[in-house]
Amino acid sequence: MDRRGGEKFAEDHPWISTLLVPFSIFYGTAVGLNRRLFRWGIRGSRVLPRPVVSVGNISIGGAGKTPLVMWLASRLQERGIKVAILTRGYGGKRSSPGEVVMLHGNEGANIDPLVVGDEPLLMAGRLGDVPIFISSQRYRAGEVALKNGNVDLFILDDGFQHFPLARDLEIVAVDDRRRFGTGRLLPAGVLREPASRLAEADIIVVTKAQAVDAGFEEEIRRHTDADLCWADFRPLGIRAFNGDEILDPVEFEGTKFLTFSGIADAKSFEATAGKISCAIRGNARFKDHHPYGEGDVRALMDMAGKVGADAFLTTEKDAVRWPGRLSGLPCYALVMEPVFLHGEKILMEKVISLVDT
Repeated sequence: MDRRGGEKFAEDHPWISTLLVPFSIFYGTAVGLNRRLFRWGIRGSRVLPRPVVSVGNISIGGAGKTPLVMWLASRLQERGIKVAILTRGYGGKRSSPGEVVMLHGNEGANIDPLVVGDEPLLMAGRLGDVPIFISSQRYRAGEVALKNGNVDLFILDDGFQHFPLARDLEIVAVDDRRRFGTGRLLPAGVLREPASRLAEADIIVVTKAQAVDAGFEEEIRRHTDADLCWADFRPLGIRAFNGDEILDPVEFEGTKFLTFSGIADAKSFEATAGKISCAIRGNARFKDHHPYGEGDVRALMDMAGKVGADAFLTTEKDAVRWPGRLSGLPCYALVMEPVFLHGEKILMEKVISLVDT
């Protein structure tokens, strides 16, 4: 059972969550001690000679951190700011902890996502000229980036809990659908750290928000006085598997899709897919970061035949892991991007000020 399944199981069986509270206390003690060791200077944070903007979250996956990183990198690139992204490559299996892998544009097209992780491959494919440096040692990745070329600013992907690298600005994504869950830490709840940690953030971006919610804003304000932004993720278009062109969803009117996904928040993807101008004949779910194989392709082909689908629709992250050559049906990815309801100007001004100073 993956973390999404575990969360759903705990929701359906509240007593399970209660039984897990002692483990949450132990987990919270461990992460709190680790944070204090850095704060007290017993463990040191290293400083890169360029500004570092961290984009992270306080709960387990599904808050839309990766789309937010790509959006920010694109906006900075448009302004002529040279950006490099530092990421650990969640799920990747590299030969040594200190190894640094660089991805640039479509150079990673033939790289196995099991080696570097699916999110770095997705970011590299979407961002073109923005280099991605992958390593569990993000400071080391930053050093390699500086030797490789000129960098004005680093974006530290999933950096809120990564203390070995100092950062100049903390951006934290909070999922408006799950918010803080029950308020409990893992494994009894969805929080990686207590909500009080938001006091150390500079900017909070409430994601998947349909509107600015004064009630939730009040709840957030009990923990932090950070700048507060609100954003939703909406479809930019549809891209063919291994294709570059992003097409208008209206071009797929009448297409009968079977959706599939292996992400932390399948419900959000399925709800969005259901709003575009095409027919959704069914939905299939896999565990988060699922490595698709021949058996999965056969199962999905069989399901597509039963529901009368003539194409597959998935997420961009899943498309990176999809063995499309094995499929007899075309596969498309739904391309999403953040749309800010409030606070975009404040966020960009704070980030750009790091380069201007």
